[in-house]
Amino acid sequence: MQRSALRFPGTHRVTKLLAGGKVAIYWYRHRGGPLLIRFEGETLGAAHRAEADGKIQLAAAIAAPVAAAPRAAVLKSLVILYRASPEFKKLADTTRFQWGRWLDEIVSTFGDFPLEGMKARGVRSRFKRWRDSRADKPRTADYGMQVLRRLLAFGLDEELIDVNPVADIKSIYRANRADQIVEPDELRKILENATPEAALVFRLAAETGMRRGDLTWIRWEHVYDDRLEFKTSKSGHTRHVMVPLTDAAKAVVADLRALRETFIRRGRVPSACVLISSRGSAWQSASLTQAFIRARGPSGITKHLHDLRGTAVTRWAVAGLANEQIADIVGWEISKVASIRKRYVDTSQIVQGVISQLERGRNAS
Repeated sequence: MQRSALRFPGTHRVTKLLAGGKVAIYWYRHRGGPLLIRFEGETLGAAHRAEADGKIQLAAAIAAPVAAAPRAAVLKSLVILYRASPEFKKLADTTRFQWGRWLDEIVSTFGDFPLEGMKARGVRSRFKRWRDSRADKPRTADYGMQVLRRLLAFGLDEELIDVNPVADIKSIYRANRADQIVEPDELRKILENATPEAALVFRLAAETGMRRGDLTWIRWEHVYDDRLEFKTSKSGHTRHVMVPLTDAAKAVVADLRALRETFIRRGRVPSACVLISSRGSAWQSASLTQAFIRARGPSGITKHLHDLRGTAVTRWAVAGLANEQIADIVGWEISKVASIRKRYVDTSQIVQGVISQLERGRNAS
């Protein structure tokens, strides 16, 4: 197949077969557009010749100054600018995907709203009504408001609006899960109801405190004899994390190795990820959440997959790690770790101390 001799670093070139058998060559300023120029021919060779003949026009199109980004006049324009901003692009992949869906919703609902109207009376209540339309799902409603709040904060930073009318709107979801954990008896019941592959995920989560995104992403290259080392998905794989492996965690890793070796003996090559499904493929985040919901269901447990992080925190606290060390591992505020320690670890130790004292008194008498 004949290749183009033209090379323009940073540009994106696409060859396409058109209806009727003709061939077109498209040159874009970068992957995803905008289109710079198009060449066409009856055959691929003819398209290449047209491209070669038009190289001067192509070079001129590439050299032409890029039009300045449009100043936002309506909310839709602000969304376009935000999507193209470094702030949005540096978000973790999963976060960017979820926020993108909400940005589409914001454009659909408020796309033509003029930015100069942000200071008008009634705008704040209009945005609140949009949030409250999902009051039956308060966490979902608050998530949408979080994206809108960040979008308007971006507009404020860029001096495209003069005020952020939703900056201090309070959340409607009131439950506080800051100090929730899956307790040992609850975990035992969940593991009994889980598939073998899902049970391995939950056991590792309870021993390492990893986020869901990290559980589905971590690979064997990140596993060492006494620790896990990786860059967390929460930071877009920029923040380095080191998780110590306790004896219990090492046992889970050994079981995971055995699972992988079973697939290989059967002639099937599993995913390079540490945690794999019954098919040998990497877990998807949504599938992992659903597996946890199914496993907890028969026992009436209402804890979340995320609460296994608190379980790991209590185990490290019992093992003697300081709040500061634990906070560094899980990426939490020290106050959050202290809250879990106070509720589950210190209280338990006090109760056990009282029981021991009572039994010593009973034996002495």
